Amino acid sequence: MEANLLEVKHLQTHFKTEDGVVPSVNGVSFSVAKGETLAIVGESGCGKSVTSLSIMGLVAPPGEVVGGEIWLEGQNLLALSKKELRKLRGNKLSMIFQEPMTSLNPVFTIGNQLGEVFRQHRQMDKKEARAHSVEMLDHVGIPNAEKIVDSFPHQLSGGMRQRVMIAMALACNPALLIADEPTTALDVTIQAQILELLKKLNKEFQTGVILITHDLGVVAEMADRVVVMYAGEVVEQADVFSLFAEPKHPYTKGLLGSLPKLDENREELDSIPGSVPNPLDMPDGCAFHPRCPAATEECKQNKPQLQEVALNHLARCFYA
Repeated sequence: MEANLLEVKHLQTHFKTEDGVVPSVNGVSFSVAKGETLAIVGESGCGKSVTSLSIMGLVAPPGEVVGGEIWLEGQNLLALSKKELRKLRGNKLSMIFQEPMTSLNPVFTIGNQLGEVFRQHRQMDKKEARAHSVEMLDHVGIPNAEKIVDSFPHQLSGGMRQRVMIAMALACNPALLIADEPTTALDVTIQAQILELLKKLNKEFQTGVILITHDLGVVAEMADRVVVMYAGEVVEQADVFSLFAEPKHPYTKGLLGSLPKLDENREELDSIPGSVPNPLDMPDGCAFHPRCPAATEECKQNKPQLQEVALNHLARCFYA
């Protein structure tokens, strides 16, 4: 069997604050195979974006990766220097950020910013970089690419800017692409186009994709496997069909129960009571027990481990 493209093992990322140390990512492990799309889901503050920034080596102080291993194609990313990581980013390892307007520089043209990727990682001159930039814009479905390449970010729509970000991320044909909420700020029509584009490029280049999202509709459409995170930990991990058909963790059941369904006539959607615990004041036992309808004394006192509860299906629950 082919080795995994990415292996994340017991990753720990902490933030030092005046009130104490916040364990934002606490012992997270997962893998991504070549050409596979892995979705990481959970509420805001569960640690999914910090996980992606840890892989990219972009956790800024006071944050710090304090433990674990991140292996990309047999190379331990945590052992690399900042210079070596810079060479890797945008080349083997790319990321599409949540809001393209804050990721693109407003004072440079699209061609200048996209061309920089080719100049940095492929040592092309300006003319070659421009030609490749036009080609990439065309590839991600931007009409009139010859004109757009000379435009500034504010002159483009949200959907076009997101396509530019995808073109930049895929410019050097990366082995791994991380997409952090790539469709959040877009309307549903553009959302569907962007997701279709990501799927097409994923198949075409056999790029491994990590999709960070809280939208389970996007997960059902895009993912091969799913990691569910809660309070900085993985609480469930399975292939997408098993997770939607037979969720094992009460938190996953709550997330799926809150989705509207076309064949059900409900006046109110289900909701998960309470909110995510303060990471500086975590409850004893299972982190989810204050919000769990099935919690027992054991859940309040002892911490469950992530264990296999069905074939290739992991859950962090005593009663999974």
